[in-house]
Parts: sequence; structure tokens; C-alpha cells
Amino acid sequence: MATPDIESPDRTDLRKIDHECFFEAIDSLPSPTEALRSAFRRAKTRSFQRNTGLPTTD
Repeated sequence: MATPDIESPDRTDLRKIDHECFFEAIDSLPSPTEALRSAFRRAKTRSFQRNTGLPTTD
């Protein structure tokens, strides 16, 4: 079991300014573009076909 003084690759220490910028960016995500929406539709179709073996009606 790791002790708190051992550095972990799963932990990143942020300075206050970094912390604020990080959460501000997460809270103000832009709307998805049409290209991103299209990519999600293609991925959904491929996933459906792979999992069921059936063609989609989309």
C-alpha cells in the first residue's frame, strides 16, 4: 500500500491559478460542432452493427 509521501502517477498537484483555469475550461465547454455530431452518429452506427450484426435504419 502506498503512503501519501510517495508520488503517484495518478495525482497532479495544481497551483491555485491552474486549478481555476482548469475548472473554468470544464464549466464553459463549447457546443459540439456538426463534424463532432457526425462522428458520434457514425460511431453509434458502427457500435450497433458490431453488437447486433444487424444493419441500422438510420
